[in-house]
Amino acid sequence: MRAGDVAEVEPLVEAPRPGEVVLARFESSLVLHRVRWCDGSVCALRGDNGGAEDPPLPLFRILGRARRVRRGGALLDVERWDVGPRLVGRWRATVKRQVAAWLGRTGRA
Repeated sequence: MRAGDVAEVEPLVEAPRPGEVVLARFESSLVLHRVRWCDGSVCALRGDNGGAEDPPLPLFRILGRARRVRRGGALLDVERWDVGPRLVGRWRATVKRQVAAWLGRTGRA
């Protein structure tokens, strides 16, 4: 996703599948991350531009599945916005984490 995008999220009816983008609640934040694996009770997620997999989360912390994104007035289906990891995005995420560390800010709890 890009700055200014708005995601449309639908509630989960069944466990998410690997590759799907889901909205998850961590201790101090909500994130849209891609499912790496899910065994029906615990799921592992990773942001496309993240350097590492997130700690496994219980399924009840997965709030919904991303279906569409509104970008600049256009409504994009998952096939048009969900292109996966990008080298530039990973670089930007790394720089943002380093700047936050220098400023004494922490990431997810």
